[in-house]
Amino acid sequence: MFSNNKILLTYFLYLALGFILFLTLHINEFPTKYIFTDWLINYEGGFVRRGLIGQVIFELSKFLNFQIKFVMLFFQITIYSIYFLLFYLLLSKRKTNFFWLLIIFSPISFLYPMAELEALGRKDIFVITFFLIFSMINYKKLNTLVFSFILLFSLSCLIHEITIFYIFHYLFVFYIKNKFFINQKIDKQHYLIFFLFFGILLYLNLYLHNFVIIGDIVNSYNYEDFTSLSGSFSHISPSIDSVFLNTFNNINAAPVVRYVFLILINTIPFLYFVKIKNEHENKYFNSQNIFFTVILLSIPLYLLILDWGRVIYINHNFFIIIIILIFNLDLVNENYLQTKLKTLSKRVKIFSFIIICLSFSPKLLITDDLGSIPLYKSVTKIFKIINN
Repeated sequence: MFSNNKILLTYFLYLALGFILFLTLHINEFPTKYIFTDWLINYEGGFVRRGLIGQVIFELSKFLNFQIKFVMLFFQITIYSIYFLLFYLLLSKRKTNFFWLLIIFSPISFLYPMAELEALGRKDIFVITFFLIFSMINYKKLNTLVFSFILLFSLSCLIHEITIFYIFHYLFVFYIKNKFFINQKIDKQHYLIFFLFFGILLYLNLYLHNFVIIGDIVNSYNYEDFTSLSGSFSHISPSIDSVFLNTFNNINAAPVVRYVFLILINTIPFLYFVKIKNEHENKYFNSQNIFFTVILLSIPLYLLILDWGRVIYINHNFFIIIIILIFNLDLVNENYLQTKLKTLSKRVKIFSFIIICLSFSPKLLITDDLGSIPLYKSVTKIFKIINN
């Protein structure tokens, strides 16, 4: 069953259909739910962070004369479908062994938005999917890689500014794509393009954004009881300093321990099973450095965002994409992986699978306790809705 990927297809179909079901049912709560107001942010009041997809939906709704909630639902279903399809295509090319099962069934990999429905339907899915597309393309020339990076990173950043914090993930993929596949020298012209590109993004998000008129965005919709303090609109104006202080004041030992535990049990298998081939490994490029670099790069997000459940979900998806990429570029010692798999007894595998994949999942906020048996609870949620 594992060799022909039936388990992968079955699981991904379950997730895709479950996501579509909950997205469709939640549309009845439009527009008051916080998630929906985030999708309503547009450029009608001037440039604003994360306004691109909202403006596209706004214009399409007027042009097609469709209710905006159904245009939004179409975009949600489409992007989640692309997300699952691309991941399925990538993972179906790998031989499904215990290592990949731990990744596939981890509750912070693909299941999380259905285990924690408050995370479902957020624009984070665009951030993950654009990075996934960027890593999947087989670039033949450096200029094509540069163009793809600028295009996809820009679109992702304009949909959600959280993309800025994943610049180093993009640059890491850029580096290994060029080093191990294209192998062309980066010249001064490319550095100048990068400098101008980053400068424009920082100008838009840190300066021009400050002049947006939130009231004009709110007034572009004819929804009763909508104000600049409704849902996501209230988060447009606060400065980074105030956001940091709000999050920092909620951080204490308990959530740190909970999330460190979740991160470690879901990423340590990478350290145990994965080793870069000797001909590619050096003191800078090795599995240990990849692991610790990805962990360190995620820390700023935990200091700025209260939704630690979302952060761990996005971070782990980026980590998975990088793992798949180094496997696909044939940088991993597959014999080492197989040897490690053989050293584990069936009891150890079952125990590890239960602890990592079946026992714990993060709730949405930093102040929340951990959830339990996430896969089982996702199934019960579906049956509960169907029965009602």
